[in-house]
Amino acid sequence: MNLHEELENESMALTINLPVATITLLMMLTPLSGCLNQSDSTPATSDDPNSEGLLRINHIQMKGTHNSYHIEPLVSPTREYMYTHEDLDIQASQLGVRQFEIDVWWDVRNGLRVYHNQYDSGTTCPTFENCMNTLLKWSNANPRHHTTFIWIEPKDWPEQSMDITTTVQMTGILDEIESEITQFWPRNKTITPADVQGDYPLLSDALTDEGWPLLEDSRGKVIFVLLATGGMREIYLQDYFPTGRMFTMFTSQDDSPSYAHAIFSMTDPVGDGDEIERLVAEGYIVRTRADSGGEEADNNDTSRLEAALSSGAHSISTDYPAKVESIEYWVEIPEGTPSRCNPVSAPIWCSSENIEYND
Repeated sequence: MNLHEELENESMALTINLPVATITLLMMLTPLSGCLNQSDSTPATSDDPNSEGLLRINHIQMKGTHNSYHIEPLVSPTREYMYTHEDLDIQASQLGVRQFEIDVWWDVRNGLRVYHNQYDSGTTCPTFENCMNTLLKWSNANPRHHTTFIWIEPKDWPEQSMDITTTVQMTGILDEIESEITQFWPRNKTITPADVQGDYPLLSDALTDEGWPLLEDSRGKVIFVLLATGGMREIYLQDYFPTGRMFTMFTSQDDSPSYAHAIFSMTDPVGDGDEIERLVAEGYIVRTRADSGGEEADNNDTSRLEAALSSGAHSISTDYPAKVESIEYWVEIPEGTPSRCNPVSAPIWCSSENIEYND
């Protein structure tokens, strides 16, 4: 007997109790109402361990390049400068690189220039605009790529050599960098601190309660990270963070206020391996380096690379993202497609194909 027939029979028998009938009807409809509203109120995450939607951008381990624009000088004053990178888009499309590092100098005539220093000035993209345009063209052609990180290191001779920040403030290099990012990189292809922070009072609160954005929501996007220490970093923290919304601040030590902790650079995975693993497990994003100065490459020494991989560092930067003539050493992400699931932070069901898959 359905509800309509039951109510009709009770009415004919003049035994109906209206309050009881109303309560009964509401109880029968409540579960149905809940099912209808569930699709509108389901949160972005779930407790289902088999739900692939739970993957977040801190569940990745990727290959990066150090001084990603670099071309070896004709006459190198040091072994450290003796390496050459492919163009940025070739690194991304053919070598599986998903983290880039760009040194930026302010030039009174030409705006933001890209090179290492006056003794090591070879570059595949002479200006910051050139570098961004090259990467943007690749990104637009490959909209399913996972979140890519672009680390920007502002360079200033007085600040680097004597920690004098006068010229940093006079040139406004941080303002100029943020202005060019806004001008040359689409906002809808960028993840900023504001996106992660949402309505929380602090970025650190958002990371603790909500975590990093979902992987699927972040495809085709980049995060710009300020790579700076000393006076440059202090200026950024005081004057630009969090109002400078294009950069996500990092620290290489725990000497910055906790509200600025999000992305760390810790370049020694051997000495700092335990600390890197701790930060990764706590939900922070960490960059490290697999090699430095050509030492590992000359000796085909993979101990630093192995430490970086096992530490869970999210991006592992190298001067050798592919094999070069006469050197046996180069960096690959094991079972990466091109990246892989982070060995420390990713859920156990994750596979490399969940992160990104390139034929």
